[in-house]
Amino acid sequence: MQHQWFDWLSDQLVFVNLDITCWSGKKRLTPEDLGLDRAQMPPETLVSLGDKQLVDPEALKTFGSIRSAARRRCLAVGTRFLGGYAVPVAKAPALLAELDALGQRYQDARTAFLAGYDTQLTTWTQQQPPEWQRLIQDALVPAEYVGGRLRFAVQSVRFAAPDPAVIAHPGLSQALSGLSGQVFHEIACTAREALEKSFQGKREVTRRALSPLASIRDKLDGLSFLDGRFRAIVGEIDRLMAQVPKQGPIAHGVLAGLTQFLSLAAQPDGLRTWADNASVWETPQEALGLLNRLASTPASRVDAAEETEAGIEAAPSAPTSEWASTSPLGTAAPASNADTETVAPPQAPESTVAAAADPLTLHLEQIKNLVVEVIQAADRSAEDAESVPDSAPVTDDNAWFY
Repeated sequence: MQHQWFDWLSDQLVFVNLDITCWSGKKRLTPEDLGLDRAQMPPETLVSLGDKQLVDPEALKTFGSIRSAARRRCLAVGTRFLGGYAVPVAKAPALLAELDALGQRYQDARTAFLAGYDTQLTTWTQQQPPEWQRLIQDALVPAEYVGGRLRFAVQSVRFAAPDPAVIAHPGLSQALSGLSGQVFHEIACTAREALEKSFQGKREVTRRALSPLASIRDKLDGLSFLDGRFRAIVGEIDRLMAQVPKQGPIAHGVLAGLTQFLSLAAQPDGLRTWADNASVWETPQEALGLLNRLASTPASRVDAAEETEAGIEAAPSAPTSEWASTSPLGTAAPASNADTETVAPPQAPESTVAAAADPLTLHLEQIKNLVVEVIQAADRSAEDAESVPDSAPVTDDNAWFY
């Protein structure tokens, strides 16, 4: 069973590995650089002299920024897994296209940097005090070395569980079982950052502040096959987003609801507990278990419904036992006072005929008719009681009123 689950999960995921490296532009500072006697220095396991910067850090920021962007793209649709990212199959093509574009940007920046490498070194060296320029000049590395440290590569593979008869090791099972918890942790990081940057202490925010919520929603929606609780969270986000005004600032109760959700999402255990107790959003037909019945409705009833919608009079039909059995009250009202008497169904009102194609509306119509009958019966009882003369004595010894 577990092997089958692995196979099913592997069909849903693509493993994406980012092989992106950046050169720091630094080398270790040695005692000799400072004119110190190494023998007089504490051991390196105790102290470190730090690094020396060989080139302007600003010239290298582009590579770090592109690497960070690639990681964000992967986290937007997937989750960390085995040193890379587990990405839904449906989201993988678009993600790989984005990564290819980032890779091209990286290669362009690498080519430009290496072409001006010698100039960068000279400019940076001349910006330092003359007495310390020797630290850079003695530690220079060739452009070929730097080029080998600047690399952008992406690999995508499909994985499958090994045959238990060949390899029986719990490592992959444990890693896959932890994917859901990893997603909750990543969602918490996004929510915490959104709270700190856009929501805390604010009386109103703009629609731009909703971007993290949209990212959380899209990520959980794509990974909902990992954990059914993700669907409940997606439904809650959709409910909150539906309350956001189309224009103008977001404030008052709507802002309070968004802030409350992000505060909950910022705590992985809190969001997990909430999702455990939250019901997954369903349409009313799904909640009543009617979708399957509606899908299996005979063609004649569907045609009748279409004719009704088009303004063509349809023949009325009485509720079948199938609809009566699914009534929320459990039983259908009797057709007459005599249980054994067969009575033709009464003529259905036009509103009921028009709603016959909608099982939910039909149930509500039945309940409304039942309530009307109960009220009418109560009115008749009240009229009978008022018709008794006031002077008539009460002769029933078992009566509960006097």
